[in-house]
Amino acid sequence: QGPTGSRIMLGGFQEGGFLAVPITVLIVVTILAFGPLVGAPSALAGALLSAVTIFGLGRALGRYRVQRFAGRRVAHLSRRIAQRGFWAILIVRLLPIAPFSMVNLVAGATSLSLRDFLLGTALGMSPGIVLMSAFVDRLAEALRNPSPVAFGVLGLLMAAAWSVAWYVSRRLQVRDTPPDVGNVQQVAPAA
Repeated sequence: QGPTGSRIMLGGFQEGGFLAVPITVLIVVTILAFGPLVGAPSALAGALLSAVTIFGLGRALGRYRVQRFAGRRVAHLSRRIAQRGFWAILIVRLLPIAPFSMVNLVAGATSLSLRDFLLGTALGMSPGIVLMSAFVDRLAEALRNPSPVAFGVLGLLMAAAWSVAWYVSRRLQVRDTPPDVGNVQQVAPAA
């Protein structure tokens, strides 16, 4: 918990980004190492450093090489990011539906500005990091001092996180659903 520890943590996030280590693992380890108050902002700083590094790699490689490397399944993600920019990154960070490093690489290969990418990443990841920090802190407390209250608070945090994720995903599904064309009556031509 000092300058050396911070440098090691930031380096771990960068290396983890290149090795496609799940960002959740890196965040939890950071919160455990630094505690919830220092760990949450440190995890956000590490995630942003990792994101911008892999974004730069995607920018350097270009769209063609990234799509060749990542495969056809990222083409849809690439189109969404190119079309919706900041909002696409924000949504992908709020609801981690694609691997962190892959999103960074693909975003770098699009025309998305670095500013929109970093802003979407910071705003999208912050709520999850804060919730994860609270959860890890309460879990550690429940394990140190087991009590019904400690496990109740832990359960409430889990329920709150699940409810927010469910609500946001439902809202996004409603927005992305095309209008119902099945209700249009087709008239058959007379014979």
